[in-house]
Amino acid sequence: MNGIYFLANHILGLKQDKHSDWLIQVHFSSSSLLKENYTIKMSEISLDDEVLSPDMFSDSENQMTSSFNTIELDEPLVISEEPEVTDTVHEWKGVSMDHIYKGLGPFGCHQHPPISPSAEHTVLFELPLNNRGTPKPYPKQQKDKWCQGYVRMPHSMHSLYPVNHENGSNGFRQRWEVIQEALLKSFVSTYQLEAAILSYNHKYAHRWDFSALHQFFSEVVDEESANHFFTGLLPKIVQLALQLPVLVTGAIPLLKRHTNASISLSQLQVSSLLANAFLCTFPRRNSTNPQSEYAMYPNINFNRLFGSYREDRYDRSEAVLEKLKCIFHYFRRITSQVAPEGTITIQRRYIPKEECPRWEQQCHKLPPLHITSKGTIESEGTGLLQVDFANKYVGGGVLRWGCVQEEIRFVICPELMVSMLVTEALDDTEALIISGIERYSKYEGYSDDFKWTGNFVDETPRDSSGRRRTSVVAIDALSFEQACTQFNTRNIIRELNKAYVGFSSSEMHTDNLAAIATGNWGCGAFRGNPQLKVLVQLMAAAVAGRSMVYFTFGDTNLRDKVADLYWHLVEHDIDVARLFYLLSQYRETASKNYSDFYQFLYKRSKMKPITNFLIKTETESTKIDGMSQESEKSTVLLTGYTSKAKQKEEEDELMIANWLEDLDQNNVEITYSVEKKEEEIVKCVDPSNVAVS
Repeated sequence: MNGIYFLANHILGLKQDKHSDWLIQVHFSSSSLLKENYTIKMSEISLDDEVLSPDMFSDSENQMTSSFNTIELDEPLVISEEPEVTDTVHEWKGVSMDHIYKGLGPFGCHQHPPISPSAEHTVLFELPLNNRGTPKPYPKQQKDKWCQGYVRMPHSMHSLYPVNHENGSNGFRQRWEVIQEALLKSFVSTYQLEAAILSYNHKYAHRWDFSALHQFFSEVVDEESANHFFTGLLPKIVQLALQLPVLVTGAIPLLKRHTNASISLSQLQVSSLLANAFLCTFPRRNSTNPQSEYAMYPNINFNRLFGSYREDRYDRSEAVLEKLKCIFHYFRRITSQVAPEGTITIQRRYIPKEECPRWEQQCHKLPPLHITSKGTIESEGTGLLQVDFANKYVGGGVLRWGCVQEEIRFVICPELMVSMLVTEALDDTEALIISGIERYSKYEGYSDDFKWTGNFVDETPRDSSGRRRTSVVAIDALSFEQACTQFNTRNIIRELNKAYVGFSSSEMHTDNLAAIATGNWGCGAFRGNPQLKVLVQLMAAAVAGRSMVYFTFGDTNLRDKVADLYWHLVEHDIDVARLFYLLSQYRETASKNYSDFYQFLYKRSKMKPITNFLIKTETESTKIDGMSQESEKSTVLLTGYTSKAKQKEEEDELMIANWLEDLDQNNVEITYSVEKKEEEIVKCVDPSNVAVS
C-alpha cells in the first residue's frame, strides 16, 4: 500500500511550484463579485527538476522489487523511431517493415496536408505559426455563437442558469458567474468538489454519483497525497478551465453527420476544453432524453466516469481507477510544464454510399501485408495511420466503464477526448481522423487488467503545422447479435465501405500514403470474426492505395493462418473483386461454427473463375447496395439472372470443389480432367439459354 501511496504522490503532484513563467490574464464576467481582472500564474515545474512518475508498475513481477525507481526526465525515455521488430518467423510474417515504410523510414510517407483555413476547415489559432511558442488564439476578439451547429460554451453570455433568490423569487444568472463562484474556492475533499460541481448542475443532484472519485481519494491515495492534489493539481485544473474565454475565442463548429469538415486547435486550447469537461461545465450535454439536442453526441462531461464504481464490479471498478490515474497524470503534465506548443486536427470524412467502390468491380491486387503477434498499434505503428476500433459514438465508454482498445487509447492520449465534444455519431460511410495527438502514459493489461504504469515521453516529430505525426482513424464496426450474420453480403459491403472511408484520402496522392496499422477490428464484444475482418481491411486498404500492418496481439495461430492465406491469394493472383465474390459465396456452404472459412477460400481460389463471373446488371435496382432480399440470399454475384445453364454450372462447380477436397492443399494442381470439366461448364453457359428475370 505504501508503494501505491508513493505512486499517487507523483501522479497528483507532490511539490508546490516556485516558478511563474506562464502568466495568463483571465477576464472574468461582470459579476459584482468577480469584476476585476485576475492574473493567474500557471506555475511551471521544470521537467528537468522534477520526477513525474516512478517506474513502479513494471512489466513483470520480478521487477516489483525495484518499484521505487524513478524516471529521470533529464534523461528522457528513448522512443525508437523505428518499430523494434526482429526478422524471425516467430514474431512476424509477410513483408518487412522496411518494405511497409517504402525504405523511407517511419515518417517518410505523407499523412495530411498543411493546415489551411477554409469553409470546411475551422482553425482556432493564428496562422502562420511561429517556430517557437504557444499558438495564439484566433480570432483576437471573442466570437460567441449560441446556436445549433456549434458547441454551446459554458462562458457564453447567452448561457443562463436558473437561481432562487433569498426573497423567494426565481431568476437567472450567467452560468459562467455561477461556475466561477463555485470553483474559486479552496477544496479539501472530493465531497466539496462534488458539491461545487452540482451547484451549477443542480438538476442532477439526486442522479449523479461520484463514488469512483471518492474511492480514488479514500483508498488509492493517502492523506498527504490528497492534500497535495487539493492544494496543487486541482487549483491548476480550475485555472486551466477558467481560461477558456481567453484561450478559445472562436466558435467551435460541430462535426455533423454527412459532412466533410475539419477543426484545428492548439494543444493548450484542447487542455482547457478538457479541464472544463473534467469539471462538468458544458451545458446541455447531460440529458439522457433521446430527443435532446445532443442526444446523438458522446458524453463529454466527466460525471459518468466519476460514478463508475460498484463493489459488485470490483475488477472493472479497479480499471476505472486506473483510468483516473491516466487523466490526473495528463493534467499534471499539462500544468507542470511550459505551455504546450503543438496543434491537433479533427477531421470528419464522409463518402455517400453511391460513391463508395463497387466491390465486385475492383481489380486492385492485395497490398503488402506485415502481420505480427508482437507489439501494439500505438507503439509499433509509428508513422502509420492507426486504427481506433471505435464506437459510433466516438470514445465509446472511456468516460464510463469501458476499458478496451478505444478507451485505453483515449486515456493514454487524452487529447483524443476533445473529439467527443464535437462529433455526432458516425453513420455507415463516415470516419473520424484525429492527427497531432500526444501520448502521455504507459500502461499494461487490457479490460479489467488495465493498469497505468507511468509517464510516457512522446518524441514523435511534428509536421509543418505543429502536429505530432501521429494519426488515429476511428471506424466503428457492426455489432452482431448472431455472429453468422457478418457473412451476409450486405454486412460485408458495409464493413468494406466503413474501412475504405477511413483508409482513403482525397487530399494526398496514393503513391506515397502511410500504411494502415490495425488489428482485430470489432472482434471483441461486437463478435466480429478476425479471419474475415483482416480480409475486409486488406481489401479496403488495397482500393485506398495503402499497405497494411496487422497486429494479432499475441495470437500466433491467427498470424500464421492469415499469412499463409495471404500468400496463397497473392500467388493465385486473386484481386479484390474475385475475393469479394468468394466471400459472397461462402455463407451458403459454411459450417455451423465457420471453422471451414479459410479452407473454403483455399479451395475456391484454386479454381479458375467461371467466364464472366461478374456480370453487370442492366438496371440500377440490381446493384449490390440495392439488393432485394431475394438477391441477397443468393450469395453469387450473378444478380438478376436465372437459367438452367446457371444451375448446371453451380452443380458442376460443387463437384469440382468436392474433388479438390481430397487433394493435398499444398500440392494441388488442376488436373487435365478438371480442366476438361470446366470446358464443359463453359460450353453449357450458352447466352441463348440466359434469361433476365
